[in-house]
This record gives sequence, C-alpha cells and structure tokens, in this order.
Amino acid sequence: MNILHITEDFSLDSGGLRTVINDLSNNLNNLQNINSYILSSQQEKGDNIELVSDAKGKPWLYSVQWNKKLVDLILKKNINILHIHGVWMYPQYKAAKFALKHNIPFILSPHGMYEPWLWTKGRLKKSAYFNLLVKSLFSKASRIHAITSAEKNNLKPLFPQSDFVEIPNLISFELSNCINDSTEKYLLYVGRLHEKKGIKLLISSFSKLKVNDLILKIAGEFNDYKIELVKLIEKLDLQKKVQFLGLVTGEEKMKLFKDAYVFVAPSYSEVVGMVNLEAASQKTPVITTHQTGLKREWNVNGGILINPNQKELTSALEEAASWSKEQRDINGERLYNFVKQNYSWEHRLQDWVSIYSDIIKEK
Repeated sequence: MNILHITEDFSLDSGGLRTVINDLSNNLNNLQNINSYILSSQQEKGDNIELVSDAKGKPWLYSVQWNKKLVDLILKKNINILHIHGVWMYPQYKAAKFALKHNIPFILSPHGMYEPWLWTKGRLKKSAYFNLLVKSLFSKASRIHAITSAEKNNLKPLFPQSDFVEIPNLISFELSNCINDSTEKYLLYVGRLHEKKGIKLLISSFSKLKVNDLILKIAGEFNDYKIELVKLIEKLDLQKKVQFLGLVTGEEKMKLFKDAYVFVAPSYSEVVGMVNLEAASQKTPVITTHQTGLKREWNVNGGILINPNQKELTSALEEAASWSKEQRDINGERLYNFVKQNYSWEHRLQDWVSIYSDIIKEK
C-alpha cells in the first residue's frame, strides 16, 4: 500500500496540521507493507518530503509543477491512494481533479476548515469557490474524513451523498524527561495568535481573577494580531502578569506544558486541537471548549470543557486556580490516561489502516 498525502503547507506555520500529517505518515511508515509520502509547497529544514517549491508565495499556491510532480510520484512510487488535507488552495483542487482523471481513489480531510464559525469570514468568496469549483470534485472522494462527530454533522449538508469516516486527531505519548522544576504558577496558551483562538477572551477572563500568584504565558509566533492583544493587556493593566514567549517548539514546548499549572485553549472553532492533546500528554490539566468536539467525558476525566464566553471561562479559571497542587496533579494524571486511551496512535492507528485498505479493495 502506497499513500501520498497532499497539503498546501508543511512548515511550522501550518500549526497543528503539520503535526497531524507528520505523525500519521510516520506511524504508517513504521508498519510493514505500507509506504507513506508527503507532497507540499513548504517544509522545514531537515524535512524529507516531496516539494513543489516554486508554488510558495504565488496566489492560490498555483504552479504547473503540481501536475508534473503528481505524475512523477504516481509512476515512481506506485501510489494507489491520495489523502488530501485541507480544502481552500490549488494543491487540494488539483489533487482531487488529478485523482478523478486517473481513477485513483482519494480521501479528503478538511481538518475543520468547513466549520460554521469559519464560514462567517469571507462567506461570499468561500461560497462561490466551494459551489462553483470544488464541491463536485470533493463529493467524489472515496471517503470524507471528519475528526469529530460535530464536524461530521457540519460536513453532511455540504456533501449529502458522500461516505464519511470519523477518526480523531491522535498523538504519540512521549512524556517529557524534563523535571517539573518551575517556581512560577502559570496558565499557558500555545498556538497561533488569531481571532478564532479566543485569546482576547482568555486575557479578559484572566483579568477577573483575584489571584496574586498566577501569571499568564502566551506562546505563539508573533504577528499583527499581537498588537491588538497588547492593547487589551495595557487597557486591563496586566503588563506585569501576561508574558509573550514567541514561537516555542520541541522539548522547550513540552517543558512549558509540563510546568504549566493549567493549559487553556478557549477556541471558538477547532477540531480537537493538537495542543490540547499535547498538554494532556504531559499530565497537565486542560481547559478548552465544547467547540473542539472533544468527547464530553473530558469533563469528568481531569479536564474542563466550556463554551467560549467570559462567564464560563472565568468560572473555569477560578476553579482551576483554587486547586491544591495535589488536586492539580490528580487531574493531570486522569486526563493523561483518558487521552491515551481515546486519542493515541497506540490505540487508533489501525483505524486508518482499515480505511485505506477498504478503499483500495473497493477500487
């Protein structure tokens, strides 16, 4: 079985999507008789993927090299299934069109890009693109992959005749060897600095806490949105209690998770959110939203699920701030065990193998 993953961007800028695709491909390659490859327009130094480098920076990431690269890989690697990640750029459009022309089955993973909140931004342009260009192509996918039940319910009206499969984002469990030696008691956010992530909501809710020894750390690559966040922090007089850390990766990120008293990701729109799983993998309790589509049992297994509004988030932060260190550690351990059982490659990789195998047999 030879699988080709197509994604517009495999660099760190793609956030959790890079982690999801990389982990899926690596885990597949660790199995016998399966070869998994990745094709993209961008990568990081040290990556070993197939690249259409001249697409970077072009409108729609258009390049005639996408077609040439697909032809080359299909012939040289004997690719028998395409897995398309994302929905809005030329690589996904071209891959779907190519697959149908050459009778190659494909899976489409929108990765939450069709979630309702995101349609509110640029609705007319997105609706025209979807209805006029890609709907007829994507509806012919062998399977459309949803990460959560909520996402599947949102996708069904868009593709009423399609077959769906639901598999959550998964994580490899490697507990950091770093010692939890932080002398600071802090709440942590890690991710893109973006409106949909609920960071303004987090800052506003944090300002309501009457806890002197708690600070908020925000980790994410700096961009123009940081200016808005800084203005809010100054308005609320929180300059001494909120820290911006910039982009953090690797062991540094894992240590941040491990040392955090609580991880908070109050996103308005998300499908699971890899950072939620990463924090839980370091035995850190997590406050996040129902809009992630995480299982409701998250709430009774050491984590807290809320709706993204100030009342609920402030209440959750107050509850977490009141935990003793022992309570915090017990909740972190419970969430770790819950996530390992429900969101780990160890327990769910076979789901992907079965789907790929079934699709190839159906051809």
